[in-house]
Amino acid sequence: MGGTEQGGGGLVDRLKGKAKQVAGSVLGDKNLKEQGQLHEAKADAAADARRQATAAEHQEAVADVSAKESELAIERQRLAADEAADARAARIETERKQAEAQVAAQHDAQRAAAERQADAQENAVDQSEAAALRQRQVAEADASRIEREATEAERAAAALDAAANRPSPTN
Repeated sequence: MGGTEQGGGGLVDRLKGKAKQVAGSVLGDKNLKEQGQLHEAKADAAADARRQATAAEHQEAVADVSAKESELAIERQRLAADEAADARAARIETERKQAEAQVAAQHDAQRAAAERQADAQENAVDQSEAAALRQRQVAEADASRIEREATEAERAAAALDAAANRPSPTN
């Protein structure tokens, strides 16, 4: 990542680092040169922390989109199941009116078949919901892991900043 892509603090630390390294090389001051390297490392760590935070935000957005898509798919399945159940009910009612002369056993068998089919569709919807929930949990766990990594990178940047600002023992 170039200097123009960094936040103000990263660019300042990188410029400070370069200036201290050049001054340390010209003056032969090893501590000044090392401080310059620490400033550059701090700028790199801050940039890495920003990249990881952006990646975590992106992963969370992807998880949200995926969850919403799953919810929409489940809702479509529910609507299809409702439409199928409505169509089945209408068909059964029509058949009942046409077949009033048929024996009660045939009527009971048809009703039992319709209930089994509705149970199977409900089970399919339940399984889809469970799969969508598992998928969202995995995505959220990934987003959480990336956020933890970003936090660790920010802590590393702070530690490097503290080291760079510590007075040198050669004074």
